Amino acid sequence: MTNEDIFFIEELIEWVEIHLETRPNLDAVARISGYSKWHLQRKFKRITGIQLATYIRSRILTRAAVALRITHRSIIDISDELGFDSQQTFTRMFKQRFGITPNRYRTMNKWDVKNLVPRFNFDVRYDANFYPEVKRLTLPDMHLVGFTRELEFAVSEEFEPSSCVAMKTEILKDFFRGLNVECRKVFSIHSSRECGSDECLSTHTIAVEPEHKKDILSGHHIDNIHVPGRDYISITHQGTAKECGQFVSYLLTNVRPGLLNEVKGSVEMEMLETKEWHQDAKLRQIDINYTYLISID
Repeated sequence: MTNEDIFFIEELIEWVEIHLETRPNLDAVARISGYSKWHLQRKFKRITGIQLATYIRSRILTRAAVALRITHRSIIDISDELGFDSQQTFTRMFKQRFGITPNRYRTMNKWDVKNLVPRFNFDVRYDANFYPEVKRLTLPDMHLVGFTRELEFAVSEEFEPSSCVAMKTEILKDFFRGLNVECRKVFSIHSSRECGSDECLSTHTIAVEPEHKKDILSGHHIDNIHVPGRDYISITHQGTAKECGQFVSYLLTNVRPGLLNEVKGSVEMEMLETKEWHQDAKLRQIDINYTYLISID
């Protein structure tokens, strides 16, 4: 695999992700790629190991599944937003992917996330001895505004970390899609606890500073959120959103487990501060200051 192959796939994935709401078909993707549909599918499968049509369908249905669980938008609205020609088509494809109807998925007591598919990224390549700088940081009490979702998960033997990453990423993306671009700083706060051998209760909060309450345009019910002051272990990263995503992937896989075992943190927080951006910007065009924190309990 050449650097040219990697760049081609990254640009193609970028286009697909930006246009998921229009449910792009293979003809449209082939047209923007400059290849025939047959050649494009062969090239994509050779480089990624995934069928292109399967990837697009899985990502659209992942976005739909997360919207069903965290928003109050109607099923028909979600179906329309993602470009399905009818609710019947949406229901049929959703059931093929998740085994149940959208309505049942929305109302089930425990959220089974195992069939969620994250955005495709190439494995991050860092030097063998690379380890990010870890600092101790004390944050004061913070008063934010945003929304909180308490989600109860079914944790099975088939539970995959990538499915959890897909869930958290889509929650954050859903918030950004309904955010005024003038708002540059977002907080993502996560805590979870096991409720049994096969259950986990997770709390997700997405918030901004109070002066940016008016910039939340998504229609979510907005609450006042108090984050108590406490000590954290912190890791920072600066770069494009693309580089940040790669860093976070490495962080969650190679660094987070050891830190959690060391500090027994009950709260994890991500702070994302962007420079100027717009809704259709590519990840490599958005600069981000990223901070990851685990509470010291």
